[in-house]
Amino acid sequence: MRGPTQDAPGAAVTSFAAPEAWDGACTAANAIPAGQDCGGRPCVQALSVEAPVVAVTGACTPRVDEPPPPARLDPWQTRALACLPGAYTECPGDRSTCMPSPEQPGVPPPGGFLTCVFHEGDVTCDEPYLDRHVFYGGAEDTRGCSECGCGEPEGASCTIMASVYSDGACADQVASTLVSSMASFCGVTPPGVALGSKAAEVVAVDPGGCAPSGGEPTGEVLPAEPSTFCCQA
Repeated sequence: MRGPTQDAPGAAVTSFAAPEAWDGACTAANAIPAGQDCGGRPCVQALSVEAPVVAVTGACTPRVDEPPPPARLDPWQTRALACLPGAYTECPGDRSTCMPSPEQPGVPPPGGFLTCVFHEGDVTCDEPYLDRHVFYGGAEDTRGCSECGCGEPEGASCTIMASVYSDGACADQVASTLVSSMASFCGVTPPGVALGSKAAEVVAVDPGGCAPSGGEPTGEVLPAEPSTFCCQA
């Protein structure tokens, strides 16, 4: 707060400022007594109140609401059932595996089954088992979200009720007005009135907002544990 404004030509400015780090409580700092003379005129003729400043202490803290886990949908479109022959032996000479001959040579296995050679992993197939099928025993799920964050607060504002008093104990009020952080205030006072104390109270605060960032989906679901079935066409 100050005394006469500088708008009038030749007007003197007398400080009625509050102390540093003022919390708005009643204070008699820089009091101006009644009738104080400034070049043949009363020092107190108008009063200005600077716009309050909203203190910004840093970026907002993001609030992360953990959603319920999504339903586990079956990622597979095709399933396979593999059956081993009831008896098998090692063929003489080349250490390959022998399996029982079908009851009717040349007749395909029943029920949509195929005659196949099984391999662990994703491999190529050789003659005469060129009908290749790859199946997976599981899935690797790396889905998630990027880290959430917030930018610096923007658009914050506040409004205070500023009051001045002629005595030193904030009892005899001279003026009281709302002052927004968007603009300073200047108003006239009775000439020569005493400015003995002042007080201020925050009546409204708009904290503004912080621009959010992050939260983008990451990762994917990939098949795992491959097995290859090389089958007779």
